[in-house]
Amino acid sequence: MLVLLVALGVTGCTTYTGSQDNPVERSLTWFSYVAGDDIKAACMPGSRDHFRFVYNANYEQQIRTYELTGVDGGADFVTRARNEAGNVARLSFSNPFGPWELDRSQTLLSNGQAAGIIAALDRDASAAPPAANQQLGSNTHYWVVAGCSAGKFRLWAFDQGRVDMSGLAFIPALRAHDQTEVVFRTAKPVEGFADNVFYIKINSEADGIVGGL
Repeated sequence: MLVLLVALGVTGCTTYTGSQDNPVERSLTWFSYVAGDDIKAACMPGSRDHFRFVYNANYEQQIRTYELTGVDGGADFVTRARNEAGNVARLSFSNPFGPWELDRSQTLLSNGQAAGIIAALDRDASAAPPAANQQLGSNTHYWVVAGCSAGKFRLWAFDQGRVDMSGLAFIPALRAHDQTEVVFRTAKPVEGFADNVFYIKINSEADGIVGGL
C-alpha cells in the first residue's frame, strides 16, 4: 500500500499510451494525457477526428474527462469522473485501487450529436483568449481540450480566471451524454492557498505542454 500511495503521489511524468482507468498509470502520465500526446502522435491527414475534454474542478476535489472519437456512422463517447481522490470508502482487499478509480460510461453518438459538441467548442474558442502560454493551477477550475480534426492538432484552454465558465456552450453539450453518477462540480471562486498545487503550461504553439510543476 505504501508503494501505491507513493506512485499515486507522483504527478504525471511519462508519456501516456494506455488507459486512464488505471489510477497508477493516470497519476504517472497525467500531463501527457491532458496534453493529448497520444492524439497528436496519431493525427495526420486522413486520420479520424479525436477530441479529449479534461475538466479540472480543483484536482483534489474532482476531475472529469470526455473522449470523443470518430467511428463509422458517428462517434464513440467515453466519460470518466471522480470526486475527492483517495475516498477510503471505496477501498477493499479485492480492489485496492478503488479510492482512486474513475467512474466510467460509454455511448455511441450520431454524427449530428458529435458535430453539435464540436460546433459548441468552436463558438467558445472564438470568444476565449488563446491557449498559448497559459499556465493553469491544479487548485482552480479549468478545461483543457486536445483535438485532432482534419489532420491538424491543437489545444484549447478555458480558465476560470479568463472566461465565464458558466457560459461555455460545450459543457451542457457534453453533460447531455454523461452517464456517470458523479455529480458535476460547477466552477466556484478559489480562496486562499492550497498545499500540493501543481501547474501545467501550454506551449507557445498551443499544441503541447512545456512543463508541469
